[in-house]
Amino acid sequence: MILAPRSVIKHSVLMALFLMLGPLFAYAQEHRLTLIVHDSLDLPVSNASVRVNGRTTPADSLGRISLRLPSGKFKISVTAIGYIDTVFSLSLMEDLEFRLALRFTQQALQAVVVSGSRSLQRNQMSVHTLDMAQIQKLPVILGEVDPMKTITLLPGVKSGGDASSGIYVRGGGPDQNLVLLDGIPVYNPNHLLGFFSVFNGDAVKNIEVIKGGMPAEYGGRLSSVIAVNSKDGNRDTLKASGGIGLISSRLSLEGPVIKKRSAFNISFRRTYIDQVAKLIAPDSIGRNGYFFYDVNARADFQLNRNNGLYLTFYTGKDKFNFVDDDDDGPAREFNANWGNTIAGLTWKQQLNNQWKQELAVVRNDFNLSSRIAFGSNSIILSSGLTDYQLKNDWSYTPQPWMRWKAGWQYVWHSFRPGAGESNQGVQEFRSHISDQQAREAAAYLSADIDVSTDFNIIAGLRYSYFNQVGPTERVLYDPEGAPTGETESYKKGESIVRYHYPEPRISLLYKLNTSANFKLSYTRTYQYLHLATTSAATFPSDLWIPSSRLIKPGIADQVAAGFFKGFAEGKYEMSVEAYYKTLKNQIEFKPGARLLLNQNIEGEMIFGEGKAYGIEVFFQKKTGRLNGWIGYTLSRSERTFPDMNEGKAFPYRYDRTHDISVVANYQLSKKWHASAVFVYGTGNALTMPTGRFVYSIGYDGRENQPVFTNINQYDKINDYRMPAYHRMDLAFTYTRKPDTQRRYKSSWVFGLYNLYNRENPYFIYIDADEEDRTIKGKKVFLFPVIPGITWNFKF
Repeated sequence: MILAPRSVIKHSVLMALFLMLGPLFAYAQEHRLTLIVHDSLDLPVSNASVRVNGRTTPADSLGRISLRLPSGKFKISVTAIGYIDTVFSLSLMEDLEFRLALRFTQQALQAVVVSGSRSLQRNQMSVHTLDMAQIQKLPVILGEVDPMKTITLLPGVKSGGDASSGIYVRGGGPDQNLVLLDGIPVYNPNHLLGFFSVFNGDAVKNIEVIKGGMPAEYGGRLSSVIAVNSKDGNRDTLKASGGIGLISSRLSLEGPVIKKRSAFNISFRRTYIDQVAKLIAPDSIGRNGYFFYDVNARADFQLNRNNGLYLTFYTGKDKFNFVDDDDDGPAREFNANWGNTIAGLTWKQQLNNQWKQELAVVRNDFNLSSRIAFGSNSIILSSGLTDYQLKNDWSYTPQPWMRWKAGWQYVWHSFRPGAGESNQGVQEFRSHISDQQAREAAAYLSADIDVSTDFNIIAGLRYSYFNQVGPTERVLYDPEGAPTGETESYKKGESIVRYHYPEPRISLLYKLNTSANFKLSYTRTYQYLHLATTSAATFPSDLWIPSSRLIKPGIADQVAAGFFKGFAEGKYEMSVEAYYKTLKNQIEFKPGARLLLNQNIEGEMIFGEGKAYGIEVFFQKKTGRLNGWIGYTLSRSERTFPDMNEGKAFPYRYDRTHDISVVANYQLSKKWHASAVFVYGTGNALTMPTGRFVYSIGYDGRENQPVFTNINQYDKINDYRMPAYHRMDLAFTYTRKPDTQRRYKSSWVFGLYNLYNRENPYFIYIDADEEDRTIKGKKVFLFPVIPGITWNFKF
């Protein structure tokens, strides 16, 4: 039979409509299956995932998993980090919702250290999730568990050194990481001048690091997202846990507020370095001292089946005091205290099987205050930053193969660059640098679509807005960027400068088979806040400042591609990722730049560009008596500034060609568990003098001779490398009664930091030997081999 042309067209149109609408008719015959996954304490298991018909679906923050399946019988597998896998069969003939309780695993070695299911099944690359149960077994300095230090064992994540909590991800600076505590930004995540972070291990459930393929809901930073999630409280019974270490003690309490419906978890930590030092050497310590404390609190209230309130609170402070009692003159004294206070309230709502939303209100405050006294003279300095934030996130799942996310946020920034008071005898003066205000907002939309069973695409667009406003006083600059000496004032709410940009994101996933896939992503991000720092470590004297007419927002474009493979039914996992990132509007400071009490801080800056690229290899053994991982990074990071190094590119200070980390856990017996860590990295880049000449600065009449000084000559920037950094750490955990059913349990952790006493240089200085007429570079290192011991308990 031969069809007429019009019939052919009609037939083609009907076929096209059938092909397009066929899946919708098919889905109309399907049923909704909803699982609410919780543990034996009735707490939601947010890291659970369900596998049906070869496809894995993760749970949301309430432990809810929603699927659409046709009528029939299915084999369902539910897994989660730290819980025993559950497999069951189910006949589905109508919409069904039920609760599923997972049991805690009794074998700690079966817990996944880095979430393999997320890497292999989710279309989100460059992501690692660390569970605190395993972090607490790894060797740490002085027995102080630090989640931020632990993530530097992952490929692509580097530490600034032994005495720095600064995190450098894929060539970015420490201020280019979005550090979140339950979704709340943390601006200064450091204690003890950078030796430790503010995150108490007892209060943390897990930590997730996103290095590339950043989802559209995140923004404001160029390098990474470091999301720290607080531990949930126990809704059934009151419990306590804690530990006593060499430098600090910890105590955590958790329990129900209303049984089965609400719970709290509160953790305290304080160091006692100052008290121990005064007991051991009261004469030499005198009035000197240092300590820090912090308090983490979390509470959740299940209002009803579909609504919950979650409260997060953190406060912490460092206090430092140094007194030099000089018998020949007046005493000199320096005091400093700084800290964060964070509070956030989140409402989570499940409207129906397809819609859910989260609404959060946040306040974030960081303050620094210091006092310098010399006899009757004193100077007081202060600075800080306060944020008020409102954000709302929505997710919509109309079909199992299509998921939408959308949301918005608004932040009011208030910057306090510095204020000072001086009392010199009877004379007094006050200096106040104008505060700065800014509004920051963003909206986003993203779609997660399964184009086929093997191909998934996540496409998103974030649109960000930044507006610096008055009241403030602004220094005026000429076209060359030099200050003119004039200022202009802005009234409250008056606009100074606006920036707004689109930030596209896309991630592609192609499954080669059930255990291997290929991922590709592109991300553009903007950063409107900048950390003004002249030191390698993130010290509390550093200031956060907003983008302005002279300081442009930072821009980063990153492309990443990766291959992921699982072996032996998930016992082993391997990934290889390559990335290339460009950075624009990067900031450096002129030598000798003054940050505090400087109205003209913009005039201390120079601006340039950068790029970073590399390959990351990750191999992990997830189960068995021996487990752990090996990470290797081959990378390059450089900067180019027209006013530095004759405009030629130079290595970034934390550029490392090679970076290796090896982590191993071994169950020696039921009572004894051993862990070892080995790290190796190319030495940091630094600038060293290439010559020195003597310059006359005057004549000493008392000694009747001229006075000279040495002036160093420099050539290229960061053309010298420190010696390679490497060390090995060990830890042994002893649990006296691992199988006891009693509520009281305890364990001892014995550790050795820097096992073979490697002298890793912290910095290098030049020393001249006048007798031999030679000049030598000498290195200063901080930590020899250091033992640590901690007693942990819970009841």
